[in-house]
Amino acid sequence: MKTQELQEVMARKKKSWAQRLLKTYNPAKLLMYAFLIVIMIGSILLSLPVSNQGKPASYIDNLFTAVSAVCVTGLSTVTAASQYSHFGKVVLMFLMEIGGIGPMTIIAILFLRNKKMATDERKLFAAASGKSNLYKVEDYIRRIIIYTVIFELCGFALLSFRMTGIYGLSEGLFNSLFLSISAFTNAGFDPIGSESLCTYVGDPIINMAIMTLIVFGGLGFMVWFELKDLFVARFKRGTALLKKRKWLSEHSSTVLKTTLWLIVSGFVLVYLFEAENAGTIMNLEGDSKFLACLFQSVTLRTAGFATISFGRCTRPLLLIMCVYMLIGGSPGGTAGGMKTTTIAVLYNSAINTLDDSKPDAVISNRRIAPSLLKHAYVILTLYVSITFLAVMGLTISEPSTGLLELIFEAVSAIATVGVSTGITSSLSVGGRIIIMILMFIGRLGPLSVYAAFHKERKLTNHITYPDANIIIG
Repeated sequence: MKTQELQEVMARKKKSWAQRLLKTYNPAKLLMYAFLIVIMIGSILLSLPVSNQGKPASYIDNLFTAVSAVCVTGLSTVTAASQYSHFGKVVLMFLMEIGGIGPMTIIAILFLRNKKMATDERKLFAAASGKSNLYKVEDYIRRIIIYTVIFELCGFALLSFRMTGIYGLSEGLFNSLFLSISAFTNAGFDPIGSESLCTYVGDPIINMAIMTLIVFGGLGFMVWFELKDLFVARFKRGTALLKKRKWLSEHSSTVLKTTLWLIVSGFVLVYLFEAENAGTIMNLEGDSKFLACLFQSVTLRTAGFATISFGRCTRPLLLIMCVYMLIGGSPGGTAGGMKTTTIAVLYNSAINTLDDSKPDAVISNRRIAPSLLKHAYVILTLYVSITFLAVMGLTISEPSTGLLELIFEAVSAIATVGVSTGITSSLSVGGRIIIMILMFIGRLGPLSVYAAFHKERKLTNHITYPDANIIIG
């Protein structure tokens, strides 16, 4: 008996920390705790005198900034460029990087230095990094870091050409690195000033560099891995690059098509509604006007930068922007929102439902599984419901602020976009708490937050029920 007990104790000791944590908590709860820990550490570091220029900001402001940085949103109750010192901005860079990649992914990299993962550990890190299966989790996580470094260094190099000429060598290089990290992680913070990138509305290098980083980060690592592997495989066979499109998976094909459609349609809508608006793009020259329309369309993909003042945009466009922000980027990347694939599934389902000859939802000549369709409807319901409750709370805490402005702020927070009509700094403590909660839910995803608190129940798949006779519509 004693020998058996000793063996059990030894077996428990041999389990890794990840296995022990998974035995106590589910992956969703561990991910939530990891984000909370990073946020608290970040808020404390930002509260240090060395992190501030002049008088330190209040703790609630620093906490708000830390939540926004880790949740890669970009909303802020203070102007980061003037409030925080270089040390404080370095803290912000680390928070954005950890928030964009994910704290559990960072932990996984440190974990991989020592040993390979067990099955339980693969489950934990696959869930944290957005991988849908356990195949080659270690390789997947390594490639996330490699691609992140490559994209951000390329953005840094490109931005340096302009920034060093404007701000000098040291300050220009610092600003370039900050902007590159902020753009690729879709965080939206900038080290320049209170008007975001409005000063550079007509600068082609800065605009194209930032937009490219935003799109690259928002497409998702899975898409980039597939494109790279496909390019290498096809290039070795001497096949033309243009023929590769048909070999993409349904996921990557859907992501690329939906992303392109959203960017083009967003560009057209910004131009149509703002062409005669003197407060935004009416007085801009041809190239600057084109860049302004394209940049605002791209930044609505959860980036948070702006080259025009959103507070001066026409009200119809602000309402349309809420829809684009809620859609967000793509799965497995640094962007937030409901995701492009979710809206693509819902759209195809709605279209095919209206056509009796197509009873099932179909994408790229492939049937969408009922479980995926149910998943998409749940995500839509949760986002709309949570946003509605938040806006209702904001109307109580901010009675003097317009309803559209509150809706815009709430959607920007839960979709982790970060653009604002300019009301963030004037929010009450209650309003700031609501926005922080929305940013946190938006970064983790409503389903992950639900899973963190949900207790597993016994399966009842063997039970069948008679059809309900309910009239719809």
